Amino acid sequence: MSRFKALGALVIFFLIVSLATPPAMADAEDNLTYQGNKARIAVGQIKDKADCGGEIAEAIGEMLSTALSNNDKFIVLASQEEVDELIDEIELGESEYVEEGRGADKGLMEGADILVSGAVTGFEPNAGGSGGVLGGLKKKAFGEVGLSKKEAKILMDIKLIDIRTRRIIKAMSLEGKASKWSAEAAGGGWVNDVALAGALGAYSNEPMESAVRDVLAKAVDKMAKEIPKDYYRYQGQGEYTKEYGAGGGASAGEARGEKGSGSKGETGTGASKPAAENMKLFTKFDFIPGDKTIFYDDLSGEEVGEFPSRWKLIDGVFEIAQKGDLNLIMCSDGGSIRPKMAASLPDRYTIEWEIYSNGAEQRGHFYHLHILDANEETISTISLTDGENTKVVIFDKEVASKALPAKLGKGIHTIRVMATKTTMKCYIDNERVANIPDIEYFEPVMLKLEFDPWDEKGNPMLAGKFRVAEGGKTMRQQLDETGKIVTHGILFDSGSDVIKGESYKTLQEIGNLLTNDTALRLSIEGHTDSDGADDFNMELSRKRAESVRNYIVSEFGIAADRLESKGWGESKPVDTNDNSEGKANNRRVELIKL
Repeated sequence: MSRFKALGALVIFFLIVSLATPPAMADAEDNLTYQGNKARIAVGQIKDKADCGGEIAEAIGEMLSTALSNNDKFIVLASQEEVDELIDEIELGESEYVEEGRGADKGLMEGADILVSGAVTGFEPNAGGSGGVLGGLKKKAFGEVGLSKKEAKILMDIKLIDIRTRRIIKAMSLEGKASKWSAEAAGGGWVNDVALAGALGAYSNEPMESAVRDVLAKAVDKMAKEIPKDYYRYQGQGEYTKEYGAGGGASAGEARGEKGSGSKGETGTGASKPAAENMKLFTKFDFIPGDKTIFYDDLSGEEVGEFPSRWKLIDGVFEIAQKGDLNLIMCSDGGSIRPKMAASLPDRYTIEWEIYSNGAEQRGHFYHLHILDANEETISTISLTDGENTKVVIFDKEVASKALPAKLGKGIHTIRVMATKTTMKCYIDNERVANIPDIEYFEPVMLKLEFDPWDEKGNPMLAGKFRVAEGGKTMRQQLDETGKIVTHGILFDSGSDVIKGESYKTLQEIGNLLTNDTALRLSIEGHTDSDGADDFNMELSRKRAESVRNYIVSEFGIAADRLESKGWGESKPVDTNDNSEGKANNRRVELIKL
């Protein structure tokens, strides 16, 4: 910190201005670790309804197509204009001018399920030009400093259309805006890598460029979140989860208002295809999060530019930064912070810490998770360095080190620890990097996070959610003592009923329990916290419970009539909904013995 004081207020001013405008920091949430099924999508014509010029609208459509193709949730197919060129090429391949067997054959083209149609409805490269200040933080630091401000804004309407039924699946209105010193969001990782297309080149390095990237990042993010799960059908190598219209949201029957096929309801004996990510990468992943959350911070509600309120500063420079809808902790000068935990570490505990990688082409930052004793002395350190090397030190002795199979790609990654007073297992994503038995004289009490960033332009050091939980009894012990199992190890993205791959070990334990006890029958019951509308939470919890039921039936061969599924929404909390820890405990799946 001393060098900032020495440079004085003028240097601090330019530092804050520069922190307000990093393109990589303001990205939307990347999803480059996604391993599930993909949706086939094609971008149609983007129309000009803002008098910006047809070439501008066309260029935005090209950038949207490229941005979607950089997101692992989509397979983006060629436009009609490009298909016409491909048809000409195929016809040439079938002519006598091309060597036999070397040309493309008819019938090999893939078809899209969704067409993206849209229009630019507002395009203002000079939306405002008045003098001003850089917001409340800058006012407090520098007083009423007048600045010449150049702003840009773009508005878009986008429709997602089912190609076979002509139904509009989703319609969305989006806005992107930016100024010469700050941008609301400079675009997701799949947008920053997209070249400024065609006529948009005239706005290179101008606020309009950031505004366009902003609106495209929002479009890709919203599509990834709101396209119904039934459109994610493609598994790779030509395999699908279901034929088009076989119970999916886009079926012809549903287009006529008929009810789609699937599970027979809460207590039915049928089971549809499970709504789950591909779990092949997690078959050796044995991490199970603790049962009771004792500290949880997803950084929601924090103010951008301020220090994270649920943490204690030890040293360094930290502030909240945004990437799309995500709040993240940014460290701009190396240092350490401690979670304001109300309780000491229990005898059994788990730790989950999300960090953000800017991609394998960037230098990886150094992250250190320190475990402290009652005297606040470090007794163990789990380190991830340069995005690919891991090390565990206990009492100043290195006890484990491992290089990851590959350097971390762009997006969110998770450091996990599952420990007792005598054992410790450590993971990076689904890779176990340490398994340490027989630790002696280990008395863990509290935690500290240390950040050591590379000083590299466009490569901010960012970290996200942090959860500490108390480990509990085995599923068999819970069932024998209370007649039910409470688990936080079956994971879903916010608002989704698709089971995440990290849930594999928990689901495997449930499957083994049912396999070994053939008389056991269970009611699988989903619960949410109080955030969101009551009816939405009720339906979401029902769908999640049904996804779990269907997965266990399908993957472990359990008779469907041994399982029921119910959703209770927020109606049966086990903890308060007034803080983050309580909400985390309320988001759970329970298995009740029948």
